[in-house]
Amino acid sequence: MPTIRFSAPSVVFDFNHKDESNEASVVEDIALLKTLDGLEHDEIFSDYIADGGDHTLRNAGVTGGKLLFRFDAKDKVLSGITEYETPRKLSQNELELLKEYTVGQWSDGIGSNFFQNRMDDGLAPQLFFLDDSIVKVEQLG
Repeated sequence: MPTIRFSAPSVVFDFNHKDESNEASVVEDIALLKTLDGLEHDEIFSDYIADGGDHTLRNAGVTGGKLLFRFDAKDKVLSGITEYETPRKLSQNELELLKEYTVGQWSDGIGSNFFQNRMDDGLAPQLFFLDDSIVKVEQLG
């Protein structure tokens, strides 16, 4: 069964330490970023995949999709990752639709909800960017 993986660097905000304008500071401390390795959210992205009315991805059999954060020691970056399973390889059009859907969930759906929940815990990773060209797309299997 093929796996589709989307990943992108995450920005982490520290709500325990605010800057002079009372805004959460951006975490750059490598040791602190490492503590978030393995952090995940339990909502499943594919549960909402046809909410917009387009059933292309649902009909393609896309399932799964959790938001997971991994720290890459080599690049010293915390990345957000979402993986899906499909019964077959997706077409380029289907991959683009799934990327668009995933980026939307990261920035204004499941990822946004997770960020807001994590604010109370102090450290809140966020995947929000204006240029989705930094999103790495892998179709495995």
